[in-house]
Amino acid sequence: MELATSRKTKSRLLLKVLLGIFLLCAVVVAGIGLFLYQAEQSRLAKSAASSANMIERMKLQAELMKYRDSTKLTQRELESEEMVACLERVPIDRATQKTRLRDAVKARAKVDPHLKTALLDVFNAPLVGDQPPVQYSDLVDEFMADVDLMLTRFWKRNQRLEDVSGIQAALRQCLSDAYRFDPPPEDDLERVKAAEADGDPIVLFTLFKTDPSISEEDQWKRVTTASDRIAESPDSFDPIFAAFVHTDALRFHAKDKKSDGYDAAVRRFLSSWPAAWQEASKREPNTGRDHTCLTLLSLSLEHLNAAAQVDLVKGLVNADEPSVPAYAVHLVVGDLFREVAFDHRGTKFVSETDASAMELFDKFATIASSHFVEAYSMRPELALLARRPLNLQMANGSTPLSVHHWFRLSLSGHIDHQSVYGSYSVALMPRWGGSEELQKRFAMKCLETKTEDGIVGMQSGRFMDDYLTRRTPDVTMVDDPANVMWAKRSIDAWRTHLQCKRKFRCGILSAEFAMRILWEAGQFKEVAEFLEVLGDRSQDINWGKLNMDEAEVRFICQMADGPAYLLWMPIHLQLVFNSERLNDRNTSALHANLDELQTVWLDNSDFVASRFPGLSDEELASKRAYAKRVLDHRRTQLNLLERFHRGEMIHFTTEELAASFTPIGKPQSVELRSSAQCQREAAQIALDIEGVEPNQSDQADTVDTPGDERDESLDDIANAPGGFRVATDWLDYTFVLRNQIRYPLPASYEITATFIEAPNSPHGVSLLCGPDGRSGLFNELRGTQIRFSPGGKFLLTDELPEKWGQTPIFRQWILKEAKQRTRHLRLDIGRRGYRILVDGEQLHERETPLRTEGLFQVGCASSRRFDHAPGIPMVFNVYDFRVQKLEEAPFEEPSYDDLDGLNGLNGEAETNGFL
Repeated sequence: MELATSRKTKSRLLLKVLLGIFLLCAVVVAGIGLFLYQAEQSRLAKSAASSANMIERMKLQAELMKYRDSTKLTQRELESEEMVACLERVPIDRATQKTRLRDAVKARAKVDPHLKTALLDVFNAPLVGDQPPVQYSDLVDEFMADVDLMLTRFWKRNQRLEDVSGIQAALRQCLSDAYRFDPPPEDDLERVKAAEADGDPIVLFTLFKTDPSISEEDQWKRVTTASDRIAESPDSFDPIFAAFVHTDALRFHAKDKKSDGYDAAVRRFLSSWPAAWQEASKREPNTGRDHTCLTLLSLSLEHLNAAAQVDLVKGLVNADEPSVPAYAVHLVVGDLFREVAFDHRGTKFVSETDASAMELFDKFATIASSHFVEAYSMRPELALLARRPLNLQMANGSTPLSVHHWFRLSLSGHIDHQSVYGSYSVALMPRWGGSEELQKRFAMKCLETKTEDGIVGMQSGRFMDDYLTRRTPDVTMVDDPANVMWAKRSIDAWRTHLQCKRKFRCGILSAEFAMRILWEAGQFKEVAEFLEVLGDRSQDINWGKLNMDEAEVRFICQMADGPAYLLWMPIHLQLVFNSERLNDRNTSALHANLDELQTVWLDNSDFVASRFPGLSDEELASKRAYAKRVLDHRRTQLNLLERFHRGEMIHFTTEELAASFTPIGKPQSVELRSSAQCQREAAQIALDIEGVEPNQSDQADTVDTPGDERDESLDDIANAPGGFRVATDWLDYTFVLRNQIRYPLPASYEITATFIEAPNSPHGVSLLCGPDGRSGLFNELRGTQIRFSPGGKFLLTDELPEKWGQTPIFRQWILKEAKQRTRHLRLDIGRRGYRILVDGEQLHERETPLRTEGLFQVGCASSRRFDHAPGIPMVFNVYDFRVQKLEEAPFEEPSYDDLDGLNGLNGEAETNGFL
């Protein structure tokens, strides 16, 4: 029994030990589990915190990067909740807008009495009335009141300076001249420069505006430094001045939109303009200040992406009291809607644009128009606010007034608002519903309007440029006496403009047209006067484009006077300008004129001396030699035309090339040489570089002229077939060898081209024919052309589009014998089409209406690669120039003109009850 009891005790003890061990293990396992659970919870908490931190960092990074991409504004942003909320802050009562606009126009007509007359007779009324009109200089005078407030703060910041009052006066003068585009007085500019060391932002800004001697990098440094210092203590500076500086700094930083500097510039810009407009609201109304602010703000929108543009609107509408003037907000909003509208519209003709895109264009353009009209109704004295609806009225007719009325309303703001003249000149184009008669009428109205700087008179060129560009060569510019009158009166406009010494320079195109008209009309005294007025700016004229040479123009103006005038004019008109009308029968009279001119100019030793008094005997001999060269070149041209009409194949000699072709562009060198020398050079290159012998066809029709090219003289090779050796930068695609003679169609043209250097050049040598649609000979690389690439790897054709505005048709072929550097290019041209031949084999033909007027050009034309640095030379030879009259055109010649102009505008514009 004791044994059994002992066993039970041991069993119970063992059971207790096992139970204790089990409980201990359970506690250990539970402890471990609890530890692991707590560790996991801690890990999850840390992970959540890390994720939250990462999200916050991503949000912060996104906020920092929101202005740095190039996202354009789209329909989505304009229709977003935040933009809709902004627009609700500047509502438009469209039901009463037309009535309010009419009231604003009537009120403006009371301030400007001439406006009523102008609106009732938009086509015939002069641009100004009896009272002096508002000019841009008047706006600058008003704006100077705000400049004085900016300078008052400058004085407070810099009282410690010895000559602070003198510097303040110099700053005022320099800023006044800067906004007038006048050069500042040298003494004042030097005084401001002396104060630059102190680094005041308004000093830096003034030098940025007025100092012409610094580089763009220095300009950038000055304006960005000024922006940084204003940002350090914004309360020390006038808010309007701060907005101006930050805006100009943004323009420079926008060149690198990924930089921190650009991001900071955008944020300063966005914060500065609401503050600037709030400050303007506190002050007396000032048209000059508001015009300057609106112009600067509007032009800056292109430097902002979609997010920044939306934030700008938010900042303007949410500004605390005083609020931003509503017209400024309407202008910005209208600009944004207009931008999106034209993104949908594109640049194609309406018939080629998707209907859905046109619907969106009309939708957003109409919204933009309503904002522009609303802005104008609030501030009708601001020219900019009248120009905006003019553009949209022309685009989709979504405003209550015609483009003609908006033009007149804009001029009431200030008569020399240059941008509106450009917009209105487009509106008067026949394709936009205008007419040539209106273009000429408003050009003359500009010349009749006198301003201190002649800038309104200079706008006449805007209206005439398109009209003269469209004129066909069969109706020359002198056939209309109004064109000659415009050209004569343009001289006074240029004189007034150039005498005012403005820093900005008007384009030279109108002077080119005016000079061309006077020259063609034989108005030599006016041409000489015009050259005297232009002075150094005569160098800007592209004389080659006008088939003119400045030295010859000046020479003929002296020589073709008195009895010589009647002898020279038939040559001048029939050969120089209308050589395509000559034939082998009506050239005899011109030969007789040339012979008689030889007698008048050269046989009479006193004639040249009477035309150029005061010259030495050596100088007079040079003048007589020049006169002989002019007459010899004209004889050569007549002989070429006579041979062409007889059907001869003309293989140009070097003498004929010198008399016929004018180099246009800025090549490093252009040298006449024999075809034989060109071919020897091509053969040597083929042997040295490519290891191939030249084709036998390359040796055809060659005059064997022995000796190295350095031994050739023009006298020795005058009667040998010739060509040109041209050296030019391989990115200079403007070089053209221009034939002064217009050979009638149908005709065949041929050249041989050989490349000497730069086999990887992105350019090729082209043979071109036409068109002659810009009122005379022109040097644009347009029209039917075949382009031979370096190394002969491909050949490209560029064809005239069948309709105006269409993209030219390009075709490209990979040629056999890709290493061959010499090719014979030939074009057989008619008015209905052309054939392209390469090395004697027809490559392509096309029937398409052409207006070439026989232009025969050889150009250095661009290919499709623009990723190379300039400065790499390209040398090529073009030789074996040939032309021949074709007995049979490539396609049947038309009996009518395929390119008739559009109908003009008839009738008067309605006022729609606005007066």
